[in-house]
Amino acid sequence: MTIEIKEKGSKAYYKEVVNVLSQYRQLLYRPEDKLKDGFTRYIFLTAAMVLLGLMSLYGGITGGFNAMKILTVIFAGLAAVATIVILVRMNKMVNAYIADDRPSVVTLDENGVEIEKTGSQAIRLAWDNVAFVRPFVESTCFFSKDMSGIVLCVNNDYRKEIMDYIKSNNIDVKVVR
Repeated sequence: MTIEIKEKGSKAYYKEVVNVLSQYRQLLYRPEDKLKDGFTRYIFLTAAMVLLGLMSLYGGITGGFNAMKILTVIFAGLAAVATIVILVRMNKMVNAYIADDRPSVVTLDENGVEIEKTGSQAIRLAWDNVAFVRPFVESTCFFSKDMSGIVLCVNNDYRKEIMDYIKSNNIDVKVVR
């Protein structure tokens, strides 16, 4: 079965794909886990680190500085910067996906699943290397068994076709609902 995808995905779709990629290991070990919104998690973590740093700094100003307060301020500042960097990189990934207007072709056959963007190398997963297939809110994703981090995601407009193909061809792959 071949599916030609000419339309662009929504921003919500690409955010979900980035969240899936960032939580790959967790989902590989526990496929039924709820997908968490990494963007919101990192925003809260950044705010908490800034607040911790400000509280330590205020305590140092009013109660005098000591080594522990200085280390707390430094640690909170570094953690806040690290989470901001992660957020910026996640947003860059989403924007790069949105800017890429090349059509893609998804091929499901007896050997596995393959996604090829026009002008790019195809990415293929053999069925015996697919740990599971999981539909999310915006996408349906194929997770690789090995720790390569390969996740092939397809817009949910094609979910029914994909699931019907897997069922009708008796593909031995776990489907997580």
